[in-house]
Amino acid sequence: MSTMFLLFSHKLTNEQIASAKKDLNCENLVYLPRELQNLWSNIPATEQDYEHLIHFENFIFKNYKEGDYALIQGDWGYTYHMINFCKKIGVIPIYSTTERNSREVFNQDGSVSKISLFKHVIYKRY
Repeated sequence: MSTMFLLFSHKLTNEQIASAKKDLNCENLVYLPRELQNLWSNIPATEQDYEHLIHFENFIFKNYKEGDYALIQGDWGYTYHMINFCKKIGVIPIYSTTERNSREVFNQDGSVSKISLFKHVIYKRY
């Protein structure tokens, strides 16, 4: 049985959890510790040197076994670096693909609201 590390800004949906268990044989879903989760979800837009990258690498490195998975979605630069890091150590980097549907709602004041619905389909390897 594999572990899935979640470098991801949201909580997994029930469909994503079921897919991880059924399709990837991942029973152990590991969210980042609170402090790292907050950082992953709020990478400073002005940061240029990836100064926090080492914290995410260390977390994975201390907890992984070869063949585990890492769901990596977020800041493009950090995502790119973590994909390469995971590949180098034998962790399989993946992302969640979704089916997207949207509809427009015409409001009484003349404005338009857009409602987007996302539904997990499968996990794909980077």
